[in-house]
Amino acid sequence: MKMEEIEELLAETYEAWGQDGVQPEPEKELEAFEQLHGISLPQEYRLLLAKFGAFRFAEPELHGLKEQEWAYPAAMELIAEYRSQDAIQPAAELFPIGGFGDGDLLVLQTDGAVYRLYHDGYDESPLELIAEDFASLLAELSKFAMDAYHAIHGK
Repeated sequence: MKMEEIEELLAETYEAWGQDGVQPEPEKELEAFEQLHGISLPQEYRLLLAKFGAFRFAEPELHGLKEQEWAYPAAMELIAEYRSQDAIQPAAELFPIGGFGDGDLLVLQTDGAVYRLYHDGYDESPLELIAEDFASLLAELSKFAMDAYHAIHGK
């Protein structure tokens, strides 16, 4: 699935639930974050932040830059720790994009797959596949958020 396919659904979700002040991230702030950490944000995640902002309407939440200031360094430490234990393959390029209420992380792999990264207590791997691609995850979360919105507001 591609981001263009779900843009209307995202716009509807952000319009319905966006009253908590969710705003798009300014380009200069996205660039500053990338420069500070010596990285490039994954393209689709960057597009979401630039066009809509953080996704806080369903779990897992997708972080905005404010959350990433503390979440990104902590997540990269956890990923490095798992690599040192051979729990995550060194070739797996993972980028933290959000989190679950229990402390687990949401990470995006460079091939586009989205995983839950358990912060502790896993069996064979700390990674659990959540979605084949970022846009599919956003579509699923948006549909859930809109179903909840309609149930609450009777629309």
